[in-house]
Amino acid sequence: MTIQRKRIILLSPSLSKGGAETQLIKIASELQSRGFELLIISLKPINEFDISFRQMGLKVVTLNNWMNQPYLNWKKLKRTFSYYKPDLVIAFMFAAILFARMLKREGGFKLISSIRISVIPAKWHLLMKLSKGMDDEVVFNSDAAKANFERLNLVKKESKVIHNLVAIPRISIITAQKHAVFTWVCVAHFRWNKDYVTLFEAIARHKPASFRVDIIGALNEATWPYQMILDLGIKKHVRLLDFQQDPSLYVRAADAFVLSSHSEGMPNALMEAMSHGKPVVATAIDGITELVAEAKCGLLTRKKNAKDLAEKMKEMMAFSPAERQVLGNKGKLYIEQNFNKEKVISEWVQLINQLS
Repeated sequence: MTIQRKRIILLSPSLSKGGAETQLIKIASELQSRGFELLIISLKPINEFDISFRQMGLKVVTLNNWMNQPYLNWKKLKRTFSYYKPDLVIAFMFAAILFARMLKREGGFKLISSIRISVIPAKWHLLMKLSKGMDDEVVFNSDAAKANFERLNLVKKESKVIHNLVAIPRISIITAQKHAVFTWVCVAHFRWNKDYVTLFEAIARHKPASFRVDIIGALNEATWPYQMILDLGIKKHVRLLDFQQDPSLYVRAADAFVLSSHSEGMPNALMEAMSHGKPVVATAIDGITELVAEAKCGLLTRKKNAKDLAEKMKEMMAFSPAERQVLGNKGKLYIEQNFNKEKVISEWVQLINQLS
């Protein structure tokens, strides 16, 4: 007897190289390897992943620019759903969730909405509230995000948390390093919520010290970071490395990780730094606090507060290599126990099987 494979569409606003999109690709690949039939749909013609989806066995459909072809895009989207006949749709982020909720009214599929941030932008609030309850399940990647959305009455109370999937480095324990120049690493694209202004101002507060901050993230043609670095006189302390295909090379070489975001979900870059055993200085906001406070792997700082961030960075640099090693290994252990591939994917598979 032939067993019919469950057909799943993963719907995303785009395939930008962000945390949510990276998780979508990882989850899709793992589900595909476990026998599910997968189709990825990107609502925008953006693909920043330097990988071959075909070689991975993943099918991808990309829509055109909605400003130019709204009717043709909507028609193509409906036609793709009608042809593929999914048993289940997993929609990542607000735009994709709203499209999936509209399509569900006539599609007959089960819907999992995946929310990847703890603070909802104002433009999505009313639409998410009006369409609440059209999902069969809502999945968050942090307990803090779940609590916030439930408090705002934007989701049903029985929503779930499935953590991000993190690739665990094979090395089992991290040994202390001692560099001539203390090296920080920050991995984050230059987007509104990453708050590089506060990080640059914090660096300027102790620029006579011997340290360097390596910043890995797409500048997207922004020029203001270069100008601000010159204005603050911190050029010798900052390296803007733009997008790097393998940021782990820089993470492994660093003494500590820093992140100044004022809004996040459950940041992949932070978790990957923890998986490499790096001690952390990061903003005390929902997803970050949930990670760093639980793991006891670093120092938390007030958001949009350059003075506090500078003090916490100074405190971290004053620790001995052995003290930083203790913090780093605590973070690595926490990631290994809570975000490993087998645990996260088994939770997704269990939920999928329950619904479809």
